[in-house]
Amino acid sequence: NNHVKHSGMRSFLVVLPASLVAGDIYLHAPRGSNNKLNEVSNNAQNQARLFDSQNNAAGGYQVGDNCDPVCSNANGQYDANTPGAGEGQMYYYEGSLLHIDWTIQHGCGSGQGNVKCNVVLQYMCEDSAPGLRDGKTTSRVPATPEGEADPQYGLHEPLSWYKDCSIRERNRGLYTADQNLGGTRNRAINTRQNPNGDRRGLECPEERDYYPYWHPTPWRDIAVLTDDLSRCGFYQSHSQNVRDYGQCCDKEYHSITNGKCIQPLNEDPNQGGPNNIGECQSANNNGLWVESGRWNTWTPRCEATPFSRDNHLGNAASAKGGGGDPMTDAPHFTWRVPGEVLNAMRAQEATCVLRIRYNISTADYDGWNGLDGSSATSDAVTSVFNGVNAKIMNNPTADFVGFSTNPEAQTAYPLKLNVNTAQFGRVFEDRSHTFKIKRLPSNNPCGIGRIHNLNVRGRRGNIVQVYPAVEYDFVPTRLEAHEGDCIHFQWTGSDANPTGNAGNGRRMTDRINVVELGSTARLGLNKPAKHGYRDVSNGVLRYTSYSSMFSDEATVRKMAYIGQDVRCVNGTCVPSLRCDDNSNDENSVNNCKELNAAPGYFDGGLVRMDRPGSFSYTSTRNNDFSNRSQKATIVVHPWKVALAIGGGAAGILFLAVCILLTRRHVERYPDKKVAKMRVVQQTLGFCDFCGRRLETSFLVRYPYTLALLGLCGMLYAIGFWMALGDSDPAPTYGHAKGFGRMLDVLCNVIFFPVLRNMTSWLRTTPVGRVLPLDATLYFHKVIGMLIAVATIGHIAMHYVRFNWQASSGSGETVVGQAIGRWTGISGHLIALCMLLMFFTAAERFRRRKWGKIGGHSIFVRVHKLWIPVLLLLWFHSRSFWHYSLFPTLLLILDKLIGRMRGKEPLTLVSAKSPAKDVLHLSFKLASGRRFKFRAGQYLFLQCPAISTTEWHPFTISSSPWERTFSVHIRSRSDMDWTHALRKVLLPEGGVKQKAMPARASLEEKYQRSQGAAMRQLPKGAAGNVPADTAIQVGGHHLYVDGPYGTASEEVFHFSVLILVAAGMGVTPFASILKTLAYQAKNDMLETPLKKVSFYWTCRDQAEFNSFKDIMEGICTDPYLGRMFDLNTYLTGELNLKSISASEKYHQFAGRPNWSRIGKKIGDEYPDDDVGVFLCGPAAIGTQLAAMCKTMNPVAVDTRSSVADRRTSRLDVHKRPRKFVFHRENF
Repeated sequence: NNHVKHSGMRSFLVVLPASLVAGDIYLHAPRGSNNKLNEVSNNAQNQARLFDSQNNAAGGYQVGDNCDPVCSNANGQYDANTPGAGEGQMYYYEGSLLHIDWTIQHGCGSGQGNVKCNVVLQYMCEDSAPGLRDGKTTSRVPATPEGEADPQYGLHEPLSWYKDCSIRERNRGLYTADQNLGGTRNRAINTRQNPNGDRRGLECPEERDYYPYWHPTPWRDIAVLTDDLSRCGFYQSHSQNVRDYGQCCDKEYHSITNGKCIQPLNEDPNQGGPNNIGECQSANNNGLWVESGRWNTWTPRCEATPFSRDNHLGNAASAKGGGGDPMTDAPHFTWRVPGEVLNAMRAQEATCVLRIRYNISTADYDGWNGLDGSSATSDAVTSVFNGVNAKIMNNPTADFVGFSTNPEAQTAYPLKLNVNTAQFGRVFEDRSHTFKIKRLPSNNPCGIGRIHNLNVRGRRGNIVQVYPAVEYDFVPTRLEAHEGDCIHFQWTGSDANPTGNAGNGRRMTDRINVVELGSTARLGLNKPAKHGYRDVSNGVLRYTSYSSMFSDEATVRKMAYIGQDVRCVNGTCVPSLRCDDNSNDENSVNNCKELNAAPGYFDGGLVRMDRPGSFSYTSTRNNDFSNRSQKATIVVHPWKVALAIGGGAAGILFLAVCILLTRRHVERYPDKKVAKMRVVQQTLGFCDFCGRRLETSFLVRYPYTLALLGLCGMLYAIGFWMALGDSDPAPTYGHAKGFGRMLDVLCNVIFFPVLRNMTSWLRTTPVGRVLPLDATLYFHKVIGMLIAVATIGHIAMHYVRFNWQASSGSGETVVGQAIGRWTGISGHLIALCMLLMFFTAAERFRRRKWGKIGGHSIFVRVHKLWIPVLLLLWFHSRSFWHYSLFPTLLLILDKLIGRMRGKEPLTLVSAKSPAKDVLHLSFKLASGRRFKFRAGQYLFLQCPAISTTEWHPFTISSSPWERTFSVHIRSRSDMDWTHALRKVLLPEGGVKQKAMPARASLEEKYQRSQGAAMRQLPKGAAGNVPADTAIQVGGHHLYVDGPYGTASEEVFHFSVLILVAAGMGVTPFASILKTLAYQAKNDMLETPLKKVSFYWTCRDQAEFNSFKDIMEGICTDPYLGRMFDLNTYLTGELNLKSISASEKYHQFAGRPNWSRIGKKIGDEYPDDDVGVFLCGPAAIGTQLAAMCKTMNPVAVDTRSSVADRRTSRLDVHKRPRKFVFHRENF
């Protein structure tokens, strides 16, 4: 084939007439011209002025004006001769980000089932188009050297480009359907869309209609947006950005002009000039084929076209697929403005123009794979389907439906399709007015930050008057930047809008300013924010500038008043004195309220954004509710804090690694120079000192508490960080959200320590060895304290915010903001409930009694408020459910497990008082099933006769191998519930109550059926008990919930034990001692037992006597006596005559010396871990914890010399003995 084949915009499909007439594309930002200049009309006067748009003439925007203050004559009419008329030219800094914004009439996008489309973005600058300009007249430039040089005419492509196109033969391999392109219609200006070769500006029609073009062009590629991303490789590899294209040059002209090229004529004057290498270099033509044009820049970006509906101008959605989430913007593309043209020209600035082309076809068939489903060629639809072979003709008429023949009807049922084959695979185009690309200024305030361009689209008029252009809007409507980035505030407008177009301010003019919105700064609100820059003496509070997104008052004033108050010449500014504050004439140039004293062009310069946050703003002139809305948002994301934290952490890690490597070097080479350096010795010594301090610090003693505090700090930081993206400028808003984020998590975490079933289950898993399950009550209290702190902070910060907003002119009072919305009402209810729960949970309150009402009873009832608090939190905070869903489900599951255990009657075997203020209860299951539990576990009791809401925990004091299970309960007169229980069960004092006969007989049957098996349960026989189990004693019911696990269960994992009990704290160890004794005697120990040292501190002999029989039972057995060391300490006032000493166990007066005891046991068992268990007050716990820490040795390197360290390695696998401390909490 001697002709260049088309390989560009290939989707050439049938387009029906409705879509052909209005398939337009309109460029809105940068300001698209659609061939308009400065005509005072909604329509372009000359659609052939610069290019062939094929758009509706009503689209586009007039060129920007920069008159001071308005381009009009004495009669108020637009005057193009006014200085500054047509000179409101935009400019963009190299490397800045420019938001390109457009609308498409006939839709586009990969999910668009009605059409197939491509969008191509390109730009051209004066290096390839000398004389590039907008011009001063709407007349088309003459295709002559004089016309090209006349600045009155607008000029895009150079004259030489059009001359070559008008001479060069068209590509005869292209699909032209049945269009008449025969005879002399054989030039590149004759195309299927432009068969007559009509001239529009100096554009080449063939290049306009096809992409990529097969000859060098003056256009650089920006991006190709396609509905088929599989073609991206083709588009990018064929872009002139990265490859040369050939053209035929006149050999003689090329030689004498040192490489310049003009298209040679064909020897046949009726034929076009050669367009391929074969014809170019033929003997007859004697041309030179030259490959050139490569721009040597990046390949164009290739992305999916944003989705938009057909025949719904402006509706858009995400580019990820059809019908995606709605976008707040029209289809757009963000372009990083390149500086390559400046480098090519070696200039500080260059004039350029941007164009967007839109290729569209219907989905009837795919032009890439053959026409109408038949593939006659290996690639695109080509000339095979031209002329008589055209599959579809202009306005075809036929029986398309295929009706049956009916001679009587005298018709063949023909239908006509309104088809214009010139518009198969149609291309629409729009171009911007000229703009400049500039180098960054030497005083660039942005540093390494990015530059974002914030511009304006739209023109004066209502939607009917401006359509298919748009009303005023900021571009982009939501600009997202980071700390340290700059925003270039710049826009241009025209003074040549039609007189009758609706709008505010002086007629015919476009004027825009930037004013931040009020306190809540939501786009639905319209009152500007008051920053309070005036002095206090003027009656306005003075706030610092952090309430604004701008750093100083001068910038705020500049953006709001757009320079009306000053007049600047050559960098020197003086007051303009032109503003008349009393003027209400909308057309007066002195009415600064309406922005009439400002030019149509405004350059706010580069503004560095140093305050993170979300800032909504408006244009006061054009934000006219119910008529038009011009509002937008700037979001400044923080990064400096994150960088500081990350950098600090990296620095600490680097320093630690350096110190570690230095220490290793010193140990390995002690005689080297580094080891003897004083600074090294001092640094390592300081590190050793810090290490020793760390071992005794809060960090090591309470790692989980610190982890919890660290979590709170992290949550606060996250909440504060996320609030910076919200639209509330109040200084304390971020702090309120930080505390709120803490509450979101803490109000859910607080439930975990009290999930008894889950905690008991975790004790049976390896996780139980990692989590602090022994301190669940402690952590419940700590989390409660943190919730109280976070609640106070959250409320305080919000009230400071309310006061700030009220004094900033928001129009709302503090009270109105606090309780005028549901969030305020629910928040105050939550705070009230929390205050009641926190106050009644105090130990001093719980132990008090007011007549018959005890503090604990009040505490239990008030603590039920957690249910309404949880419900209120779900509706108070929109994000709370994200954190609460799983914990709430876990809480419900834990409660359901307790309920599902069922209710079963129990038999009270005995109720007695073995000592003063002590109640001993023994039970059996009436059903005959064994009550399964492990030694050291506890249960909850409830007596509805006393209270239907109170459940009280008591440790099981019996062994699992006994036939009954029992509890010992302290029942002093100051204890409301337990003392009441004593009165219910022992109304006559210490009288023992036997079981009812019927149940006793049932129990006898059970004992006989079980026999010895009852006394020898297998290991791990303990388990769960039916919850809420009913007991009836003398007409009274008791309920039991349990058992639940405690730290005491871990005793079976140690071979050496120290058991410490204080007073009634002996109850779990009573069960444990019995169980250990039984296991040791019957060879059933889970861990070989070497030594059990039991220490029991009592206040008097009577308290000791209640469990005296347990110790004597163990000590009477010679085998157990060697293994069990029983010690009692009487700490109260003693009557020595009343004490009867026993040789079976040790008796002491006073308090134990835990250091001595720990050292003695540690010396006796140096290789065994020692389990230390306490059920008693916190004071003893502190002493035992200190003893354990003292007795836990630190691994020491015993290699005596450096030589030993070089030749041997430390045995890291040998773990030192540990004293492991467990404390009972429930």
